Amino acid sequence: MFERCTTSVRRAIFFANYLALMSERPYITSVDLLACLLFDNDSRVQTIFKLREHFPLYNGCPPKFAKMPEPQTGPALTDDSKMILAWADMEATYLVDYWIDTEHLLLGIMHVQPSVAASYLARAGLTLDAVRKSIRNNRASRPNYGRASRWWLIKTRLAKLTLQTWAP
Repeated sequence: MFERCTTSVRRAIFFANYLALMSERPYITSVDLLACLLFDNDSRVQTIFKLREHFPLYNGCPPKFAKMPEPQTGPALTDDSKMILAWADMEATYLVDYWIDTEHLLLGIMHVQPSVAASYLARAGLTLDAVRKSIRNNRASRPNYGRASRWWLIKTRLAKLTLQTWAP
């Protein structure tokens, strides 16, 4: 899945890892993933949904530390975070997007209803259908990340037929 992730998504996951390390937690939470979607001014999620207006405490990247802790292994993902990444992949596939971008990660967060980040987004007034519609409407503004493989395009068309059972 990570080979399909854009630089923005990779940065968000990197900073989520960083937040977990700095908080001395052994895992990356859904809130870490949501907070890291707000770090870049030019991320697609920030451009389309203006999330910082709803979450003013998460404004910009975390401060630099003199020394980064060196864990034996990086923080693990919580079950919610694993499900968020899986849903992001599925949403990108459903929208016939080869590249997984920050808006797909946002959709993934919204799919995992028990997560704290999903409840924050719901309180901010975002719904899954409205977000998906906005993403479709803003498709033309998406940067060109490159071509998808021919095999992926064929596989996606077949998968979309089966995915229509879970998406409106």
